Amino acid sequence: MDSTLLPISREQWPALRDLYASDRTNLTGFDLINYFINYKPSSGNDSIKIYTADKDWITHGSYILIHQLESKAYIYLDTVCGSLEDLGSLLCSLDLKVFHLICGYEERLKPLVEQYWLHLGQDLDELEHQGTIVYHLSKSKIPLWKPSLSTSIKVGCLSASHAALVDQHWAYRSTDSLPLIRGFIENGATSGVLDTIGEPLAWCLRSPHGSLSNLHVLPSHRRQGLGSLAVRFMAHEIKATGSEVLATVVFENKSSQKMFEKLDFKPINKLYWAVVPSFY
Repeated sequence: MDSTLLPISREQWPALRDLYASDRTNLTGFDLINYFINYKPSSGNDSIKIYTADKDWITHGSYILIHQLESKAYIYLDTVCGSLEDLGSLLCSLDLKVFHLICGYEERLKPLVEQYWLHLGQDLDELEHQGTIVYHLSKSKIPLWKPSLSTSIKVGCLSASHAALVDQHWAYRSTDSLPLIRGFIENGATSGVLDTIGEPLAWCLRSPHGSLSNLHVLPSHRRQGLGSLAVRFMAHEIKATGSEVLATVVFENKSSQKMFEKLDFKPINKLYWAVVPSFY
């Protein structure tokens, strides 16, 4: 079935968001759409559009969100109860000429991404579903936040001035990833373990999905519990908003998996990312 891209106007985004309100652990649901409702574009090269396949989206919630930032596009998609065939056709209706990533899709949506890859005329053997484990921290496991008693460090939020440092240490850094990191900091919750002059020693951001991301501790300050401290602070901040505390960890990162499990996070799902180069 062929689909056409029907825009969902910004005024209707809250209605789309609310269709996903029953499951706040869904990383392509309520919190993702809410993030972009409140998102403040950084420049003229920073735009967000949401598309659906038909006017009945208010009943099935099928959507594709495209966040175009500089020379890349970030694609999110989901449906509450719509046809996966229709959602796949909607994905194949995209005509993106730039490098893009399909972000955080569930196992049930992998065939749609494969269909899209084939639609682009590519060999399926060259498609990689980059997998992550989704971890959830129950609200009952989040204690009331108590500031550190140490006089040499403090825990607080990062500012946009820290974006370059965070980007410098990001495993997925690229020549144009700094605007993305700055957007995370300016539009989402953050936590930083700071020294006496306010320089970060460890930090954690929150991705558009609502999951913890970019967790990092400077090599000179590892094995001191600073990463766990940043996560606990972030968990407290997220809990205060009414959201669920979630994290995604790539399959191969056993050390991060152990850390989250030690902090009482439980695995609840798997999500995948696909990198789509510019084939034009």
